[in-house]
Amino acid sequence: MASIRAAAPLALALVFVAACGNDRADTSNPAPSPAPAAPATPPGAGDDAGADASDAAPDTGPEKPAFVTVFAAGDVSFGRLVGQILLREPERALFASMDDLLRAADVRFVNLEGPISDQGRETVSPENNLVFNGPPASADVLARAGIDVVSTANNHAWDYGKSAMLETLDHLDRAKVLHAGTGATLEKAFEPAIVTRRGLRLAFLAVTDVWNQGVLSRHPGRAHVASADREALVRAVKSLREKGDVDAILVSYHGGEEYREDPLPRTRALAEAVIDAGADAFLGHHPHVVQGVTFHAGKPIVYSLGNLLMRMHSGHPWTEMGLSVKLELEKGAPPRLFVCPFRIHGIDPIPLARDPRRKAYESHFFGRFRALSRRVGDAAIGPASADGCAPVAPSSGAGKATSADSRAANFP
Repeated sequence: MASIRAAAPLALALVFVAACGNDRADTSNPAPSPAPAAPATPPGAGDDAGADASDAAPDTGPEKPAFVTVFAAGDVSFGRLVGQILLREPERALFASMDDLLRAADVRFVNLEGPISDQGRETVSPENNLVFNGPPASADVLARAGIDVVSTANNHAWDYGKSAMLETLDHLDRAKVLHAGTGATLEKAFEPAIVTRRGLRLAFLAVTDVWNQGVLSRHPGRAHVASADREALVRAVKSLREKGDVDAILVSYHGGEEYREDPLPRTRALAEAVIDAGADAFLGHHPHVVQGVTFHAGKPIVYSLGNLLMRMHSGHPWTEMGLSVKLELEKGAPPRLFVCPFRIHGIDPIPLARDPRRKAYESHFFGRFRALSRRVGDAAIGPASADGCAPVAPSSGAGKATSADSRAANFP
């Protein structure tokens, strides 16, 4: 708690507005931060995309590593003020500040928090500011940033009803952004998004444990949304593993309690169950704050990535900080994990490596992050490198480290 109190003056010096709670900026309408220049070529340009995104034509450039790098980050919302910005500036490069990390990855994943549908100029319900929607241009923003896969399974999927939820998938398909977690049928919702890079087939499953319209199992959405039912999810993971046609399974989980620093016991039990069933990584989001990481059977569990493109909550300073992770995946080896923190300035996520106050921010962030991780396991977190990413590996009390972990475990 001491590290949290120490960080508060830094965090509170910035302007905070709401995440999924009160969004003060939408009513006071502050000037948005300047638009970063769009990259000349989006990350992943040239990659094929579809129901199964595969490798592009053979590359005659420098030899690429044997492993595949996955970038993963948390909640992305195109509603509210962000949606209004897109209506005015549909070409706005909203992820340009993260371009270095995005370009360094082979596959990029985020949680899409809310629908993308044509509601005229409405990006938030006039009756309820917890109900929001992104304009159709949102899908193109994701594509230009090189985002390959999104989770659509979350508590905002039904904000504008079934038709908007299904329209979301149409816009993503048009932009060639893969999706998992919702569908025209429940079977489609549980289908994984498959991405192939350098001969490695990655499967992304996405589920939600929270639902804004009451209990999902008693709501019409149950026929279209993959819930975090333990038996169903374990069955889906086992089925994928038994088929033997994918090399890695990554599970996206939307659940837990907003603004809570520690994962719920239910979340911890589910994460371990899906790892035991054959998943290679568990990626959590929804609390809007970063939670700790640990390992189970040598596989990484990231309980909450926090926000990526979502407004901060003035009453919760740590919503200013978010986490992206790098996962290095290769056949026959456990995943290698790196954590890459950033802070949200206005609406822009700024990697700490690019912040003029990097040393102070990293000191506060990693002090807190190590403490949170100790409360859920015993991961060894090394120092951040020039790109702002720190290696994380199982230590003596977390998971089952092997020689394949040495790259992440041998910190300088």
